[in-house]
Amino acid sequence: MEFKHKKKIQIRFGDIDLIGHANNGVQLSYLDLARMDYFQQVYGEVIDWNESALIVAHLEIDYLSSITLSDKIEVQTKIFRIGNKSVGMYQNIVDLKTGEIKTKTSQVMVAYSQKLGESIKVPEILKIRILEFEGELLIK
Repeated sequence: MEFKHKKKIQIRFGDIDLIGHANNGVQLSYLDLARMDYFQQVYGEVIDWNESALIVAHLEIDYLSSITLSDKIEVQTKIFRIGNKSVGMYQNIVDLKTGEIKTKTSQVMVAYSQKLGESIKVPEILKIRILEFEGELLIK
């Protein structure tokens, strides 16, 4: 599976815990950073995030190998499915030197109206932009 979006992450000294690795909370912040970068790259200024948003409703994560201060990593992001009210996303944290997947995730994000306070259909412009960027994917 090809990941077209890649975001290099700078590991900071403060990211490392007493055990010597980036703990789960820090890794979630890496994923958040890459997710926002993905949307900025794919959607640009098309979306008014104050009007509607995609919020994480479900997240599965596998921590496969420790991330240490000396590692050079990137987060790879891919939307693999677009539903009526949700999108599915994969993200991997990968060691740039070895290609090893350190952390692997699968998540579901729901389209949400800030004004209405409830889920909404994924806007058509979002679907179009995702398809332009990703190419083929599963649409339900």
